[in-house]
Amino acid sequence: MIEMGWLEAAVAMAAMFLGATVFSATGFGIGMVSTPIMLLAHGPQSAIIVPGTLGMGVAVWIIWKSWRDVPFKQVVPIALAAVVGSPIGVYILSNADASVLSIVIAGFIILFAVGSFFKVERELPYSTPLGILAGFIVGVLLPTTGVAGSLVMLYLMTKNWERQTVRAAMAFFLMTLTTVAVVQFALAGLYTQERLMLISVAAIPALIGLALGAFIIKRINERAFQYAVIGIIIFSSLVAIAQELVNL
Repeated sequence: MIEMGWLEAAVAMAAMFLGATVFSATGFGIGMVSTPIMLLAHGPQSAIIVPGTLGMGVAVWIIWKSWRDVPFKQVVPIALAAVVGSPIGVYILSNADASVLSIVIAGFIILFAVGSFFKVERELPYSTPLGILAGFIVGVLLPTTGVAGSLVMLYLMTKNWERQTVRAAMAFFLMTLTTVAVVQFALAGLYTQERLMLISVAAIPALIGLALGAFIIKRINERAFQYAVIGIIIFSSLVAIAQELVNL
């Protein structure tokens, strides 16, 4: 029987509480927030698989509550492109070097976190092809790094949709991609006993975070909230990179 230390359990619980809170409030960001925290006590595969699995549940809840806001015509092609790219990401996750992968993960998180500061005020030219390309890239990167969702979020923000529509569209995109990724994780044999235990332990904090995020979105300025979260993301990612560089 596999035993889990209190530190490993506490880190997973804190990571999923914060990640689910952000995801519930904004429609994305569960990997950006939880993955660098998970890397403080867990390997890169667990740091991706645990948030990805629980994130699927959070996304399903968001869609259940706001499915009327989902612009299916625009977001389905992007989600399908991500599904095509997802097997490539799972293959990379199964075969990449752990230390190098940790550094790459944290680096991607920082890049996309910085990118989240910028909001484009007008729709991009060639919007649909760019959206499909963004979906494919995220399909490759999300199972590999646990992040990159903000690439599609930035694209959606150029559509000048209402905030609720952007949140619902992003949640639908991530629900589709994480569902496919979870199936591929299982087929690749990545659900070890230890990871299943981590998922079970972190599920309750994730539910609490989901409820808290739904509360926050109604009562706080979203932009100020995102700035605070992005600051935490960048700091924790830098810590993760420093740890892995020391271990190389």
